[in-house]
Amino acid sequence: MRDPLTDCSYNKVYKNLKEFSQNGEDFCKQITSILQQRANLEISYAKGLQKLATKLSKTLQSTKKNCLVSAWAWVSEGMKSAADLHQKLGKAIELEAVKPTHQVLSAHEKKRKSLDNEVEKTANLVISNWNHQIKAKKKLMVSTKKHEALFHLVESSKQITTEKEKQKLLNKLKKSTEKLSKEDENYYQKNMASCSARLKWENTLENCFQSNLELEKERIQLLCNNLNQYSQHISVFGQTLTTCHTQIHCAISKIDVENDIQALVEETAVLSTENKSEFLLTDYFEEDPKNAMSKERQASSIKSKLLRLQKDIEKASRDQEGLERMLKAYSSHSSFSDTESQKSTAALMDENNLKLNLLQANAYKLSSVLAELEQRPQPNHVCSNSIFKWKERQQTHSSVKISRPFLTKRLENVVSRSSSGGQRIPSSSSTGDIVTIHKKKDEGWWFGSLKGKKGHFPAAYVEELPSTAGATTSQA
Repeated sequence: MRDPLTDCSYNKVYKNLKEFSQNGEDFCKQITSILQQRANLEISYAKGLQKLATKLSKTLQSTKKNCLVSAWAWVSEGMKSAADLHQKLGKAIELEAVKPTHQVLSAHEKKRKSLDNEVEKTANLVISNWNHQIKAKKKLMVSTKKHEALFHLVESSKQITTEKEKQKLLNKLKKSTEKLSKEDENYYQKNMASCSARLKWENTLENCFQSNLELEKERIQLLCNNLNQYSQHISVFGQTLTTCHTQIHCAISKIDVENDIQALVEETAVLSTENKSEFLLTDYFEEDPKNAMSKERQASSIKSKLLRLQKDIEKASRDQEGLERMLKAYSSHSSFSDTESQKSTAALMDENNLKLNLLQANAYKLSSVLAELEQRPQPNHVCSNSIFKWKERQQTHSSVKISRPFLTKRLENVVSRSSSGGQRIPSSSSTGDIVTIHKKKDEGWWFGSLKGKKGHFPAAYVEELPSTAGATTSQA
């Protein structure tokens, strides 16, 4: 069975991050193991040194005191002091580095399992919807064939049957029509439900991606703190360890957690010029040119389905216009809403656009079949090159690939938001700010710069101004 998520860039980005996180966790465990061995060595060395210091002290007590014995007594005290330093270092490594790291890694493991379960749960919903569509279509096809056979039986029996038998066949045909209508509606609703299932999976991936980044930041910060504490304890050993301390301190000064997280986002990104998600299209018995239906009945049935699609398209278009006006109002008057309201409206806009694209693709496919039946020119639509057909288990399936914003573009400001409350260009700008537009995207997200910062932002948040000096600008 075909998996609709395998080749999705969202899925690849999340898997890349999981692989990176696993490598980081393994590295952290190895460092913790080494620190534990170092602590054991320090404590063991301290015990041995303390024994030698005690032995030397007893030896000096049984010897007549003189200048030479006094000098050796200072050696014994030095050994005791060194033993105390090694004992403290070993205990400090255990209490301040090893134990906290074990606790953090254990908490991270539980958190990651929870995140993976959430992703798997929503992914199963998408796959389940996909499979249910396949089953519903198969069931509809079988029922349609049986209905057509019954219809032809009724037509052919009009002249050779009694009124009673004819009425019996007509009643049977009526029940078959009602059953076929229910199965058709069930299939259609399952196809429409794919939008919400897909968006729920994408949003879960986005949230889990951000949560994993936060865990990575916490892990890196933990290792940085361990280095700082290690450096502080080593520094008390005196001048002989100054060189080592300087090298460690130099390495610590070069650590930049924010840059590491940004590099992680770039490394886990899937290199692709375009991101598209695949959705199943509705396939009907009437579309098969080899079916037993007459052309008139085929056309009539397809027209009824197109009428249903057109009504939904018109409603989605009206919803889109309303949401666009709402976003513009939010942008023009910041007092109208808070950040959460804008985010919720933008999410509704995204879901509505996705649903509208799916409806239009279904309508285009049916319109093409109708045009061929009526021997008219084929209609034109932007999605014509994005529709694909394939055969699987003696059934023909159709799907459409719809452009979606990259997960990394949706999350490219996660680092700045988590550390300093950074915002996307629209939410951090004020009314009247001028944003320089570098690139426009069809899915409603533009790339631009404001006050030295570059990023993606929804086109609905800005009003485009006339071009000046070859550069396109917009007012927030």
